[in-house]
Amino acid sequence: MIIALGILAHNEASDIGNLIYDLRSQDLLSNDSLSIEIHVVANGCSDPTVSVSNEALSTGPFQRRNVRVFVHDVPQAGKSNAWNELIHNLASPKTDFIFLLDADIRIPEKMCLQVILDSLIRAKRALIAVDESVKDLSLERHKSIIERLIVAGSGTSHDTRIAIAGGLYCARFEALKRIWMPIGLPGEDGFLRAMILTSNFTEEENIDYLVFVEGARHIFESERRIRDVFRHNVRLTIGTAINVLLFKHFYKLRLGGNVSIADYVRQRNAADKNWINKLIADKMKQKKYFIIDPSYVLKRLKWFYFFPTFEKIRKAPIFLLGVIFDIALFIRANHLMRRGAGAGYW
Repeated sequence: MIIALGILAHNEASDIGNLIYDLRSQDLLSNDSLSIEIHVVANGCSDPTVSVSNEALSTGPFQRRNVRVFVHDVPQAGKSNAWNELIHNLASPKTDFIFLLDADIRIPEKMCLQVILDSLIRAKRALIAVDESVKDLSLERHKSIIERLIVAGSGTSHDTRIAIAGGLYCARFEALKRIWMPIGLPGEDGFLRAMILTSNFTEEENIDYLVFVEGARHIFESERRIRDVFRHNVRLTIGTAINVLLFKHFYKLRLGGNVSIADYVRQRNAADKNWINKLIADKMKQKKYFIIDPSYVLKRLKWFYFFPTFEKIRKAPIFLLGVIFDIALFIRANHLMRRGAGAGYW
């Protein structure tokens, strides 16, 4: 069985060595029944990401006979383009399962990747497996007031157990080969989730295609200042809005005939890397001020509704702050999109 690990990195020389160090102790690499391929896809890097990766992968368990390592220097920056390159050009077409990892995460438990892989293999209908995505800030004992607010406000507007965190996931390779990412997309994980769960918009969303793996986790670096959290979430909000626009566009295409969404995205990418922004411009011509659906500001309220009464009382102050935060995000994201923020903006 061929297992690929793809690490997508843009100017991550300061962090990627830590991730590779964590990979050294993963049980997955010492499993002699598997053939492991590790691909670092350094995209548009202006720092020593490539040389740091080569050095970190040159010793230890990465020299085992069942492990092969590759460091690819891709000129064009952008996670969606790097994803396309890895899946369609760089990884072996014989790959059975593939892990996608961001270069700045940490994987502290040595059994993590093997447990995720085993869970996906056992879940016969599942196409993708996700673990718990943990903020490093939440693990620290001593936090400032601002840091406590950031941690308390996390995870109150969506169910992370049925989402795909782009930092780490494992998928059946054949499922990803049927997908192309739009170039410049700022919300890759949400786009991937929709494509996986709807079989490229050929059926209704099926949550059975996704499995959440209990007991497995990765840690990502949290923003530490309110303004940085705000800017990050503005990006996510714009990414979500672009995804919604794309999904509606795809459904119209499907209604108009037997169109392959993957082929359509691949062809549009090749013809014009700015094609998503042209869709946004067409949306703006409808002369609606709110490009983002105003129902966005209700998402936290809908999530909060299902909390037990005691939890509602306990979390009410944080919830109210979160609603104010969402309204500010909504206004700012709409403003930026009207001024040209979209695919490739970030």
